[in-house]
Amino acid sequence: MDATQIYRNLGTRIRNLRKNLRRTQDQLARQIGISRASLANIEAGRQQVLVHHLFALASALQLDSPAQLLLAPQARAPKAGASLPLPLAEDGLTEKQRREVLSLMGDVMQQAGTNNGRENV
Repeated sequence: MDATQIYRNLGTRIRNLRKNLRRTQDQLARQIGISRASLANIEAGRQQVLVHHLFALASALQLDSPAQLLLAPQARAPKAGASLPLPLAEDGLTEKQRREVLSLMGDVMQQAGTNNGRENV
């Protein structure tokens, strides 16, 4: 899967979460500190998302973790070594690539927990 499809999938997930919360693009954009046009481009998959915006989006969309922006809605907290569904086409990522993405997100979350004085369980 190419980067374009990854950003389209992420944008779709953000749009669906925003609509479920009955927020407008303008409301969400103001909350996270970007323009409405930028949010529209992110939701359409035309604009890449900065890491700190992922954290702001996760918080504004009432998620526990930015990793949940990459996970399918029915996904729950992973058990060690569990394979999680990512909102990507079946032929998208190899199993190795999936593990790498989840590992990277775990590292980011671990860093965030350390920086916030929280211990990750």
